[in-house]
Amino acid sequence: MDNICIIGATGKLGQQLLQYPNTVSCPVRFEDFKNYQQWFDTHPKIDTVWHVARTCRKISPRRDWHTLKLETTAMKNLLQTRAKDCRFVYASTKVVYGITNETTPLPKQNVAEAFVDNKTGVFNWPEWKTNSIVSLNGLSEQHTTYAITKLICERYISKTCSNYKILRIWDII
Repeated sequence: MDNICIIGATGKLGQQLLQYPNTVSCPVRFEDFKNYQQWFDTHPKIDTVWHVARTCRKISPRRDWHTLKLETTAMKNLLQTRAKDCRFVYASTKVVYGITNETTPLPKQNVAEAFVDNKTGVFNWPEWKTNSIVSLNGLSEQHTTYAITKLICERYISKTCSNYKILRIWDII
């Protein structure tokens, strides 16, 4: 990893990741997904993408069909750029297991460490969490939308990128 693009660098995990050497923030927001191609064209040395962005509102409903459509369309567009040929690390969530109320907050520094290895595939973070069965049972409508959004993006990544890591992350402090 020589040149790392962080998508979602304004959040707490993104800010932590920006402290690593050779990182740069990609300022393209989901709403402007058509600008990904131009951004990657002007940053030809990027060889790694750390994607930690998510779509949600600050007011209710935080997530709905519109946020799902926006985030998945943006991801699909992003993966039509050179980003698909980069090392791609994606921040997903424990919510895909139907978990919303278990709190095991992790320091953002510990979560950031999971981005730097060369493992490929889907992993829980922390690694000692053994959940592996996707379940949407019992989730609220907004949590279901969030889980489906993440699962769709995970699927796009796993089908498009040959060098990817998906991190299903528990809570971050």
